[in-house]
Amino acid sequence: PGTGYYNVTAKDFRWPQIWRTNLGLDYKLPTNTVLTVDLAYTKDVHAMMVRDYGLGTPTGHFNSGTADNRDFYQVGDKGATGTYVFTNANTGYSYNVSFQFQQTFGKGYFLMGSYNYLVAKDASSISAEISGDAFDRNPVLGNSNIARNSTSLYGNTHRFVLAGIKRFDYGDGKYATSVSFFANWTSGNRFSYVYAGDVNQDNSRFNDLLYVPTATEIGNMSFSTLKDVHGVDQNEAAQRTALEAFIQQDKYLSKHRGQYTTKYGGSTPWWSQLDMRVLQDLNFKSGKHTNTIQVSLDIVNLGNLISSKWGLRKYASASGYYQPLSYLGQSGGKALYQFDPAQT
Repeated sequence: PGTGYYNVTAKDFRWPQIWRTNLGLDYKLPTNTVLTVDLAYTKDVHAMMVRDYGLGTPTGHFNSGTADNRDFYQVGDKGATGTYVFTNANTGYSYNVSFQFQQTFGKGYFLMGSYNYLVAKDASSISAEISGDAFDRNPVLGNSNIARNSTSLYGNTHRFVLAGIKRFDYGDGKYATSVSFFANWTSGNRFSYVYAGDVNQDNSRFNDLLYVPTATEIGNMSFSTLKDVHGVDQNEAAQRTALEAFIQQDKYLSKHRGQYTTKYGGSTPWWSQLDMRVLQDLNFKSGKHTNTIQVSLDIVNLGNLISSKWGLRKYASASGYYQPLSYLGQSGGKALYQFDPAQT
């Protein structure tokens, strides 16, 4: 087409396929406590990855005023139209380890607790139904078509779960009330720090991983004046000071100064949630049979019902990337940025 882009599927495309190995063990103690260990390993045999066949190999080298000298696509390195192709990658794997205990007590008490640890890697955590969007949202450094195994967008590294049930029987067996609690405490969701702008010139303004400048390097960066939320001009000095303060207060960025951020290297804060269920049993006999009608009341996120400060989850973005720094292009052979001091 004269405008727009192609969305196609490679002729040798293979449907996604994995190899999975599981090993589980249950052990019952004399106290009727059941201990469980589960191990799972998953390997991608045919994973999915969208590539842009309109791109060749980047031959340019970025000039940013910092140590960021990543490769970028020049005019001769790419065609005039993007061609987003569903292809395969054979990278990607995950390790999953779970530990659990279950204990049944007298008088209708039951308690279960567990911990899960997950390591998940892939070349592309596709979070879009359109090929072009899937390409745009896959964070990269330099060549956008290389399948690099890195942290997956999906899955939480740590998860603790605690569940408890108490059942009350009364009315000569006609009635029973069960009260259940289900709580989990989970490490945060993954996200990537990327530029708002097309640094490597692959026609995507979303996928370029951020370089974290040192304090000295920020002094060498060029910033374009911008207006803040109050309409006041923020000059280079104000933006440099604000960017330095922003990096210092961020746990991930402050530990990676002078380095590139990694794909989905960022993690939102841990979060917790407590749910509750009240289940009422009504038992009645019909001839030789006993029938039961159950009515339940579920309260999802009970903590948040009690206090608006409890049971909260924080997200960097729905698509898994966060863009604190804008890249405007090259000016006089040097990169030009903008940073909004309102970001604290």
